[in-house]
Amino acid sequence: MSKLFLLTVAFAATVALGAVAHAQELPAEYQAVLSALGKKGDFKDGVLKINLPRTDLHVTVNKRPVPTALGFGGWVSLTKGQEMDVLMGDLVLTEDEVNPIMSAVLKSGLDVTALHNHFFWEAPRIFYMHIHGMGSPADLAERLRPTVELIDRSVKLKASDSTTDSTASAGANLDVGILAGIIGTTGEQNGSVYKITIGRPDIDLREHGARINARMGLNTWAAFTGTDADAVVAGDVAMLESEVTPVLKALRGHGLNVVSIHHHMTGSVPMVVFLHYYGTGAAADLAQGVRLALDVVGQEASRDKQPIGKVLFICPHGAAKSVLASAYFRRLAEQRGLKVTVDFGGTDPDPAIAPRVTQRLKEQSIAVPQLPPRRVTPAALDAADLVISLGCDLGDFSSRAAGKLRRWDDVPPPSDNFELADQAILKRVNALVEELVALRDTER
Repeated sequence: MSKLFLLTVAFAATVALGAVAHAQELPAEYQAVLSALGKKGDFKDGVLKINLPRTDLHVTVNKRPVPTALGFGGWVSLTKGQEMDVLMGDLVLTEDEVNPIMSAVLKSGLDVTALHNHFFWEAPRIFYMHIHGMGSPADLAERLRPTVELIDRSVKLKASDSTTDSTASAGANLDVGILAGIIGTTGEQNGSVYKITIGRPDIDLREHGARINARMGLNTWAAFTGTDADAVVAGDVAMLESEVTPVLKALRGHGLNVVSIHHHMTGSVPMVVFLHYYGTGAAADLAQGVRLALDVVGQEASRDKQPIGKVLFICPHGAAKSVLASAYFRRLAEQRGLKVTVDFGGTDPDPAIAPRVTQRLKEQSIAVPQLPPRRVTPAALDAADLVISLGCDLGDFSSRAAGKLRRWDDVPPPSDNFELADQAILKRVNALVEELVALRDTER
């Protein structure tokens, strides 16, 4: 397993543990969302997550009963963007529910971004519908409520008093310590299911300024049930486009079934592809197959992040935000002994660097660039190991930055509030330098 992936897993585990140890106070407007929907939820990492488990379903896969927690739990999450909240969700539906629920979602002004399956040979047939919306928390709750009420009505109709959900009746029969040791991070026990979830903090994916993190659906997971000798694994791998084929080879090379390859979000940059897999066998062998796929993801990501030889900062006019960011980064990188080159540019460059930026750099005793703002070119994007965009629309050039692009779109325009923008850039640059120092030290 690559050192970068170990660092990523450690970071994800630290975030998860920190969220458990320091639960965030639920904002009043999110409490109102729960009240409006009649649901419970939890608030961590800036995300309200509402689980919608289908405990009414009694699913078999290839005639083998499987518990709800193996992958038959829907969810909806909300987080704050720049001007409005972002909603994402994954609804678990039977065949007869798909189109009525889709109509309810669309009628309410929400988007359907994906519809697919996660399993083969399951009975009844189960489909997964991803939804998306933006607005105020109260508005999103009102728009979501008809869909939730339809699902609740279906759950009530299909629930059987004579059949107990296998999640409630089955206990833990796996040596989860062995599974966690093989995969490299711990998971959570839910009845008979042990689920390991790993985020992708290396992918800076944003929606209307909101960071799309693991709790918003940007994650890889593996759920195990059964016994050490006879187990089932089902899971999902979040991948960049360049990682798809290597992950497929890793999973199929270890005998795991690939069930579906698709997206969960539309219009995202970079594009994230999700792959669902399923397998049966000895639990440790299944975990080894999952580990091979994770190793591939780590290796692909490491090409983008280590070593970092050149960082390119870009903003629309190449005259303010990217100039400050590159200047601050160059100074801090030199102080911390990072051997990187730095450049800046704009997608529609101004003729000269903004006077206020020149003044601030002189106040900080930082050399003012002698060259005027330059237009970002395909060659410059190709040459960069890391591209930092401060509010740019790369258009046709987006593919050239795929896998190495980070968006700092939350930095306000200096023309609106220079001091606020300057402090936001400095804070971001400090965090980036610390990250690269930690990456360098881990690789030693």
